[in-house]
Amino acid sequence: MADCLNCGQVVTGEARYCPACGQSTRILKRPWLQALRELLNELFDLDGRMLQSLRLLLTRPGTLPLDYNNGRRAAHTSPVRMYLLISLLFFFVLPLIVPPAPDALPEQRFAVDLYSRGMFLLLPIYALILKLFYRRFFYLEHLVYSAYLFSAMFMAIGVMMAIEELSNQYLLLLGVQLVILAYVLWYLVASLRTCYAEGWGKSALKAFGVVLLFLPVLGISIELASHWGQGGSD
Repeated sequence: MADCLNCGQVVTGEARYCPACGQSTRILKRPWLQALRELLNELFDLDGRMLQSLRLLLTRPGTLPLDYNNGRRAAHTSPVRMYLLISLLFFFVLPLIVPPAPDALPEQRFAVDLYSRGMFLLLPIYALILKLFYRRFFYLEHLVYSAYLFSAMFMAIGVMMAIEELSNQYLLLLGVQLVILAYVLWYLVASLRTCYAEGWGKSALKAFGVVLLFLPVLGISIELASHWGQGGSD
């Protein structure tokens, strides 16, 4: 039990906000190690809500951003937390399980590092491209959609990259990669259809248009990061 630092209202239990004024009950003045520990605990706390959100993210494309943008947020993991968790796992775990090919070119050897540098900055650009196709929606809605979409794409790309070397030796794994690629293409269209409430035809055309505009941006960013990385390693 403690008093709210803003209005003096008594706050009981483990309430995170004052019931009178809405002020957060967290005290910011504390050792940075404690603050970092709280952040990591909150980020990696795989509670039932996170697991449920992951299931919806992978099996019902577009449902999470649709619910979040419409205010149904209590039962789902936020797009920021989802994106940070999956991108951290993608960028830090994937290099450990994907050995660089011995004959790979220098720009191919730090491909994962390039993703880590560029994708966070490319997310708002992707949302901006969506704004061109869905102008009646707010830009923030496109950011929410893009964060969930990128989270799903990281997981799919991560699996494909993890089995890339073995797929050259085993036909079954090559088939798995093709299935994942088909899943990614379906996901792009289905998520737009669900989130923006349009038919399959319109959604497919707009998905094609968004990807067509985004791929050159992605290619340019990887090329720039490649030159930057090579310059920094000399």
